Parts: sequence; structure tokens; C-alpha cells
Amino acid sequence: MESFSERKSDDTEASIANDIDDKALIVDGASAGHKTKWTTVEFVATADLRAEEATDKPADGAYAWMVIFACFISLMLSIGINDAYGVYQQHYQLTEFPEATTAVISWIGTVQFLIMSVGGVLSGFLCEHFDTRVLNAVGAVIMGIAFIGGSFCTSVGQLMVTQGLLYGLGASFPFVAGTSIPSQWFTRRQGLATGIALSGSGVGGMWMTSATSALIDSLGRPWAMRVTGIVSMIAVLAVSPWMRVRLVPHRGERIIDWTLVKDLRFCLFMAAMVFAIAAYFGPFYQMPSYSVVVLHKSESWGSNMDTLMNGLSVVGRLAVGMLADITGPLNLLVANTALAAFGLLVFWVPFDTVGTLITVTLVFGFAIGGIVSVIPVVAAHVFGLARLPSIMGLLFISYFVGGLLGVPPMSALLDGVGHRTDYTSSIWYMAMLPVCSLLFLLAMRFTISRKLRVKV
Repeated sequence: MESFSERKSDDTEASIANDIDDKALIVDGASAGHKTKWTTVEFVATADLRAEEATDKPADGAYAWMVIFACFISLMLSIGINDAYGVYQQHYQLTEFPEATTAVISWIGTVQFLIMSVGGVLSGFLCEHFDTRVLNAVGAVIMGIAFIGGSFCTSVGQLMVTQGLLYGLGASFPFVAGTSIPSQWFTRRQGLATGIALSGSGVGGMWMTSATSALIDSLGRPWAMRVTGIVSMIAVLAVSPWMRVRLVPHRGERIIDWTLVKDLRFCLFMAAMVFAIAAYFGPFYQMPSYSVVVLHKSESWGSNMDTLMNGLSVVGRLAVGMLADITGPLNLLVANTALAAFGLLVFWVPFDTVGTLITVTLVFGFAIGGIVSVIPVVAAHVFGLARLPSIMGLLFISYFVGGLLGVPPMSALLDGVGHRTDYTSSIWYMAMLPVCSLLFLLAMRFTISRKLRVKV
């Protein structure tokens, strides 16, 4: 079982050592006269102590920043395309497949993310035992083939297979590698480096949303998909040589460390991620059509809301990445989840005006960007760096469940209760998801320490 060392700095506490269920808890007192405002909690996993170096390149150096750039580009295309699905949803719903229900159409994007999550479980384990550079390149080729193939599809079912299933499978490799590798390459400014890498998905969602809308308007949906497929394949292939891990588990480590699921903190973390991911895609998928149906705006105005939300998510990723090194990643994950719930409950549930929708876009975009950027930092900080790819792989199980609990029920509520015009029930459901996530995160936070002024 994993052993963790936890060190707290506080001049009022003496050094204590406990051994409970194979976990070591060590509290080191600070020297007299050096009283700190915040208590610092650090965790050291046994797997990290036994980890092997996969390269002679040093952490925190110039090569490490090249890795961050490669992760940025890989996530910009793989997740950015997924974030831009709201534009396709709008086009399918209002133009190409008006006879199909919103729930059926939403399954294209949902399948895309679900397969990314299921594939992510496998990808996480493969990244620990095979060359991540090769895996990233294979994913790039599959992504390109999926969108080029999707350009020839003429039915929702065919698009579920190509744009949904096949693309999700290919994107799972850069998804896992891009989210798990950055933390391994930095011992200082780990949160900032990870935030920069993961901001690629927000940047991608921002420009991909506008580009997709423009391509569909000027060239039509088939050619929009072909251009997207070719560009994503070439760009991700180009940066794959730098997509490499720095640490690999000792050969004696088990392929799957099932002891993690016996850890209460990890179980609470997974439960929180179920609801966080369920909340993530709702606004991205529904705001474009909401803008047209409820606010009577143009389709391009609706897609601009997605662009704006992605733009604020980039700001959130970078801001939270910098602050995570100061106040602790888990503390910021709790704060951003509370902010996401606040934005939806206070500004979107009771109002249906242009001004409040823009406010929701700004607040939720910033909050959700911070959430997704700090998840791997929390995982690395609490559960260890060496096994981070497989830890993220296990977390993708919760991503999969979250994908099922997110957009499909929202779309079903919009069809069945709102008759495709009243979004109230769908928005209420959307708003309660981050509330549920917040409850589990608070339980995890106070399981680690009940003190408020603790950096964790």
C-alpha cells in the first residue's frame, strides 16, 4: 500500500510520528521565532521514492519548458476540438438535423468525451510502460482520420462513430499525456507550469469555436471537419517528440495500484470529479442554442459566448496555476468549484437576459478553467508524481461517469420538460452539479486537515 509522509510546519506542535494502516504521519515543528501564518502539508508517496528517471534531462530546465509547450499544443487541439462541439451541436440542431432531438444530437459530443475518458484509463497505464511520444503520435493520426472520415457522414449515427467514438479514442492519448506529464517536469512553480500547459485546452476551445463557426459558414460542415482533422493531426504530430515523461514507476510496481481506491481521500476526490466534469460541458453545449432560442440572438452571437467562456477559462487556468503554488492546489479547487456553483445559481437560474448570460459566461468560464487546470496538480500533490499517468487514468473513470450525468440528462430535460424552448429545468440541473462536487471536495479537504489556514 502507498505510504505517505505528511509534514506540517507550526511552532506550537512537537514532532509526532504515527503509523496507521501503512500510512506515516510526521509533524515537524518549526524553529522558534519563525512562526508562519499558513501550515504547510506535504505528501511523499512511496512510489515516488522508488521511481526511476526516464531521461537525463533535468527538472525545471529549458527542456522542461519545451515539454510544457508540447503539452499546450496537444491539449489545444485534442480538448479544444471537444470544447468547440457546441458549434456543431448548434448547426446539427438548427440546420442539418432539425428533425432529431437535442438529446440524440448531444450524444455525438458526449460519446466523444466518454470514449476519451474510457480510453484515458488505458492510456494512463500505457504511458507508464511505453513511450508517450509514440502514443501521442498515434493519437494524432487517429484524431485526423476521425474528423476527415466524419466529413463524409450524412447521419447522426455515422457521426457518433467518427466524430464521437473514433475521435475520442485518438484524443485520449494526448489528453492523458498532456494533463499528467507537466507536473513531473517541475519541482518549483509546479502549479504555474501545469496551468500554462492546461491553458492550451482553453485557448484551443476559444479559437476553435470561432474558427469552426467561420469554416461552417464559409465552406460548409464537411470541409470544416476536413480542415480541422488535417490541422490537428499535423500540429500534434509535430510536438510529439517532446511529449515524454520524466519519471516512471519502479518495475516492481503493480500495473494498477488498487490500494488507491481504499484511500478515503481518493474516493472523495473521484466522487467530486464526477460532478465537476458533469457540470463542465453543459454551458458549452447549451449556451449557443440558448442564445438563439431564448434571447433571440444570431447563431454567430451564440457561438461567441462559447469563445468568451473559453477565453476566461484560459485566464482561470493561469491564475489558479500561479496561486496554487502559494495557497495550495486543493484549497483553490474548493474555491473555484464554489465560484462555478455561485455563477450558475445566482446569475443564470433566476435571469434570462443578455447581461446576466454574459456574466455567467465570465464567472463560469474563469471558475471551470481553474478547476480543470488544478485537478492534476492536486493528484500529484496528494497521491504522488511517479504514478500520475495511471492515477489520472483512474480519475478518468469518474470523468466517464460525469460525462453520463452531464449533458445527456440536461438535454433530456430540455426535450421532455422544456419542449426545446424552456431551459429552466436544464439550467437548475446544471447548477446543482458543482454544488454536489463542492460537498465532496470539502469532505476531502477536512479529512486531510480540519484547520482552515492550511496550504494543501
